[in-house]
Amino acid sequence: MMQTKQTNIQDLRAQIDTIDNQMHDLLMQRAGIVEQIGRLKVLQAGTSSVFALCPKREIDVMRRLWNRHKGNLDKDVMIRIWREIISACVNLQSPLTVAVFMPERGMGNLEIARDYFGTYTPMLSCRSVSLVLKELTQGEANVAVLSLNDDKQICWWYALAQEYKRSVNVFLKLPITGSGLGRGNGRSAYALSKLPFEPTGEDKTLLVAETDGTLSLSTLDLLLKAEGVATNAICDSYMPDMMRKAYLFEVEGYLSDQDERLNALIDKENGKITMMRVIGGYPVEFC
Repeated sequence: MMQTKQTNIQDLRAQIDTIDNQMHDLLMQRAGIVEQIGRLKVLQAGTSSVFALCPKREIDVMRRLWNRHKGNLDKDVMIRIWREIISACVNLQSPLTVAVFMPERGMGNLEIARDYFGTYTPMLSCRSVSLVLKELTQGEANVAVLSLNDDKQICWWYALAQEYKRSVNVFLKLPITGSGLGRGNGRSAYALSKLPFEPTGEDKTLLVAETDGTLSLSTLDLLLKAEGVATNAICDSYMPDMMRKAYLFEVEGYLSDQDERLNALIDKENGKITMMRVIGGYPVEFC
């Protein structure tokens, strides 16, 4: 009986070896196709290099795999494996560098960033939010990862809503499979880049609204809903000075920064609402 059992195990292990070789062959084939795509992008752009990150395409791939996945292998684990594959392939086309707010080790942002953008993708650890934004807008970083309430010196989402920073957008909320698993200790963070946020079909939008201080949050929320802007939650608040108040709203679905309802609401309130800006959005968490 023992000999039969041992033989069966060896047969199964031989099958695993065959499957591993097939998976490896396909992985090398995938990498070769990715390099072809990179060369085509360069030719089409007419430059020596292009920014290879394509968030919408990546979400489409992961959402398709998530929905077709079967068996006992955890879906979160499957996504983690594909994140390493996708991130490695992005770096084959052009180098990706991520700036992360990390004033101290173990706070979670770096772990969240690595889980999504790849273990071997270069990470710049920054001790202030200002430095993270500077690396993204003027330095080496292509992507930035920030959490809410990271730094008392600067409110990054309010800074993004200002004219001089409006070239930067939120495009992801991490972890993409929701908090609880992974190495972030239940923490969540946002990924920013110079790319415009492209809707993926299942999204949420981040909207910054600033008032002169005379409108309550509940009234502002009701005004937005009355205009058909489906606010889902208040993510954060900030006081730029002694009078003005700013709020970061999460809005259901995709909302364009050019949406006429935003300007219409500002006009209706006769100066009580001083600013309304979309700073990007993100695909809803896989679940």
